[in-house]
Amino acid sequence: MTEQEFTTYKTELLAKVEKLYKNDELFKIIDLLENSELDFELCMELVRTYINAANRTSDPFSLFEKSEILLDKFSLEGKISAKYHFLRGYILFKKGLISDSLIRFEEALKHASVMDGQLFSNITIMIDNAKRLLDKAEFKGLDEKDSKELLSFVENNFGKVNHLCEFSHVSLYQIAPTKEHDYNLIVSVGLSGKNTESSSELKQDSKQENIELCLALPKDYRFNKDSKSAFEIYMLIEIISYLITEKNPVGFGYYLEKENGFSKRTAFTGAMLASLGEYPKESQSVILSSGRNVNFYELLPLRPMELNFRKTHSAHELLELFKEHLIKLTPFISTRDDVCQRLNKE
Repeated sequence: MTEQEFTTYKTELLAKVEKLYKNDELFKIIDLLENSELDFELCMELVRTYINAANRTSDPFSLFEKSEILLDKFSLEGKISAKYHFLRGYILFKKGLISDSLIRFEEALKHASVMDGQLFSNITIMIDNAKRLLDKAEFKGLDEKDSKELLSFVENNFGKVNHLCEFSHVSLYQIAPTKEHDYNLIVSVGLSGKNTESSSELKQDSKQENIELCLALPKDYRFNKDSKSAFEIYMLIEIISYLITEKNPVGFGYYLEKENGFSKRTAFTGAMLASLGEYPKESQSVILSSGRNVNFYELLPLRPMELNFRKTHSAHELLELFKEHLIKLTPFISTRDDVCQRLNKE
């Protein structure tokens, strides 16, 4: 096949691949490319398809193995290719070799062009994902002494605890409804171990805080391990997992966004931290004997328009808006009104 003939052949082949991609026929693409003559670009296309297919199968590693064999064949051409290093890194990431994957992603970024917006974005996302996983792996929570002391403070100030679950060195406890607080309160213990320095060791101008999260749920809330019916608990776990690796200061008014929402059943796409308004100030903060100052914040899930309001206004302004429109935030009720929609109707 002449160079011109191969160019024509390749153009037609890529057109077929694109059409099959639009129809989501990944295994037809694999069959087509495996039985075709491949150059470096076509090899990258086949590896990309192997990876996409692997993400949908119960045995992804056989496809990852095929990918690596192909990538080895084109290692010389891939030396300065951002896509090559990205694909290498992605496979390593999916195999759990996070440190190695980060090296590949950072190499991909060196060769990436901002003109290829999608690839550039994918590389930066995976670098962030890899760094977060490495940070999370280093997180050890509180030591045993601090953990026992903090749990004792929780019981003395919030009520008798019932252990719900533990993940990533953080435990969640439930405090049953009382006469004073007629709702379930979920409290974390362990997140405050994120900062290794004690409060006295933190720089004076540091905005970092050692925090724990609380989520108030209705008194009749059913604690079910099924994520479909207990999205509130899984939302709390997801947010805590995110905060373990958050580099920005976290405290009162801090907010975060999850574009696709925390559950298909609800429209909550963000959350904000606020003071535990129904508890005295002395119940919201403690200095442990180790010198660690721990602050407790209530997690307030937000709907899209409320989140947008928070982005352009202070936390106090948003809380005042809820107050003006008589929307109760404690306990969290997933069917509550969107305060901004109500505002627009007036």
